[in-house]
Amino acid sequence: SSPSSGRLTTVPAQHVQLAGIGPSSSRCAIWRLGHSAAMPAMSLLSTGDRRQVLWIFTNFYIHFGWEMSLLYFFDYKQWKGGWSRFNAFVQAFYAYGKYDRRYCVEPPTEYGSSIDKAVLAVEVPAGIVDGVLCCFWLNGILNNMWYRYPAQLAVSTLHAFGTLVFWGDEVFVGYMSWFKGKGFKWTATDGPKSIHWWWAFLGSNAVWVIVPLIYCRDALSNMKPALENKTL
Repeated sequence: SSPSSGRLTTVPAQHVQLAGIGPSSSRCAIWRLGHSAAMPAMSLLSTGDRRQVLWIFTNFYIHFGWEMSLLYFFDYKQWKGGWSRFNAFVQAFYAYGKYDRRYCVEPPTEYGSSIDKAVLAVEVPAGIVDGVLCCFWLNGILNNMWYRYPAQLAVSTLHAFGTLVFWGDEVFVGYMSWFKGKGFKWTATDGPKSIHWWWAFLGSNAVWVIVPLIYCRDALSNMKPALENKTL
């Protein structure tokens, strides 16, 4: 394997034998050599990179777990016999739905859902697109790939934008009501008068605005020298 590229190359079995490795374990040894070159140990990453990896794995849970599970758990309130207490995603939907009723629609919608269609419209595409981009971002960090910062910028921008859309679905109903002289009305939440609005609707989702904007700035700062290079 080439240490600079981390690519897996073919080594004749007799050469491996000369190194004291039997033919039966030669493929495993070659794979490990390529794997170790391509995937630097976490201990070699900077503190900032480790924080980014932790953030990415948090997003793996959100995108590939919470958001994608909406595709088959959207009618959870209608299941005969209820749901298992070990179903972490449904338990989370139900608990969060106490403060954001879009996750706990009663009675079910005309299209047979216990979760509002706006939630699926925002979160399922985010689970697919943002989840894949997070994979590229992670690989870019671990293997120092050229697309690391473009992927970081793209997914962080989408995180912040998706959160604004999620908020907007609730806020703009109230705004339009206010604009027509009917007063500002909250439909899915109880509004700022409730402490739960501050931590559940605003606070927990603000994380996906604040942190992504920090990483947007970081990506732009690292891309700036190349983007300003007049010779390119």
